[in-house]
Amino acid sequence: MFRPVWMIFLLLCFAACKNDDKKKETQTKTEAPQIGLASFFKEGALPYQLSDTALLRNSDTASLPASIVAPLIADSIKKKYFDEDKIRYTALARFAQKGKDVYYIIKASGGGKKAALLLVFDKQNNFGATYPLLLPDANPNTSQTVVMDKNFTVTKTTTLRNGAEVTGEGKEVVAYDAASKAFSLIMMDALNDNPAVLVNPIDTFPKKNKLAGDYFLNKKNLIAVRDGRYPTQLLVYIHTENEAGDCIGQLKGEFILTTSTTAAYRQGGDPCVLNLTFNGNTVSMSEERGCGNYRGLDCPLSGSFTRKKAQSAKPLSSKTKRR
Repeated sequence: MFRPVWMIFLLLCFAACKNDDKKKETQTKTEAPQIGLASFFKEGALPYQLSDTALLRNSDTASLPASIVAPLIADSIKKKYFDEDKIRYTALARFAQKGKDVYYIIKASGGGKKAALLLVFDKQNNFGATYPLLLPDANPNTSQTVVMDKNFTVTKTTTLRNGAEVTGEGKEVVAYDAASKAFSLIMMDALNDNPAVLVNPIDTFPKKNKLAGDYFLNKKNLIAVRDGRYPTQLLVYIHTENEAGDCIGQLKGEFILTTSTTAAYRQGGDPCVLNLTFNGNTVSMSEERGCGNYRGLDCPLSGSFTRKKAQSAKPLSSKTKRR
């Protein structure tokens, strides 16, 4: 009569053990390994900044066990960016929110490439998410910088340059959301790889005068000088613009030659008086008064511009056949 009771008891014990095994299995998948990552890292201070140049030059050798880190990195990064499985992971910095999440910055190296990755765990050491902090590209004209501020907000800036001139900038701002265990995009300003080309509306006008030509400060700042209707006049187009593009000046009109090397913009009924002084291949612009209608507030029409050399036609080779 006691046999059914013992059988029920054994079944209950078996079920309890099985549930306990499942619980342990679930914990293994969601928690960081018990050896922990903290012991490999130095505690950092915020704000924290890292550039692609600094990352590529970094020579830290505090390697992390790949068996711990690799399962936490998305295949899209391991396969598409590194294009291989043999990736070495190195500790860079650790930041802890008081009573909240812990952030680890890791350098990944493989296949001749380097990347900075951001991993987040909660205070119970449960894994949250991974964010590709810096993935340096092969474009020599771009540079990347990432900053994590004291609020643990991450701002990634990509700058496009043409020589020393900045021609474009993109920004991405993200923050970790503990509720969804994911990084949320706060702001996105895409990099413009094809900046607008400055158009010169008097480009095809005659330029026989010795002062005529295109004078540049940079690609966004131009003084174009062409022949006027009379020998004592110059037709001039001026475009000025600051780096951010929010301070623009523009004027097109006839300037009177006051001497052989100076010219002035003076028009009846227009309060603007603008002076140009030529010296060899440069021209200096100075606003005398009243040109606010042609520029933004606090954006004076001034500066020194250098003439761009005219491209001369290549002479015909003696071997070239004439038709």
